[in-house]
Amino acid sequence: MLCYCSKCGRIVQRTSKNLEKPCDYCGNSLKIVPNEFTAGGLGTCLEDDLEHQFINEYIKSSPEFDQYLFDHREEDLFNRRIQNMASLEHSKAILQGRDKGNKFGIECPYCHATNVSKITMTSKAVHTALFGLFAVGRNSKNYHCDHCGSDF
Repeated sequence: MLCYCSKCGRIVQRTSKNLEKPCDYCGNSLKIVPNEFTAGGLGTCLEDDLEHQFINEYIKSSPEFDQYLFDHREEDLFNRRIQNMASLEHSKAILQGRDKGNKFGIECPYCHATNVSKITMTSKAVHTALFGLFAVGRNSKNYHCDHCGSDF
């Protein structure tokens, strides 16, 4: 069902389970949009031609109405989404180990340092050419720790 906030003017879709939840922007309690303003009386979206009438009659005429919140809610909600996405990306980087400049997202299993580098195929080929069969152990490794010098 369609609900509205009489303070900031936010109109949101709610189910009967989360009808009691407050406005996600200003925290005010939500009210149900009357069926006379919804498309076909179904309560799922506002009729285009009645939207301005609804805003004027129910939202802007409310004693709780705050013009500043009404004017800035979309911009503020957009900024919140951007901050949440940045926070999510940062958390993801921490989990993968990239927050300290480690583009591989791993750490050394021995000293737990994150400054590791990938052992290239060229390096493996040169090592095999120089050391022959003795290089087989190193060639099965993919990363080199720049802190403790171990290969893993």
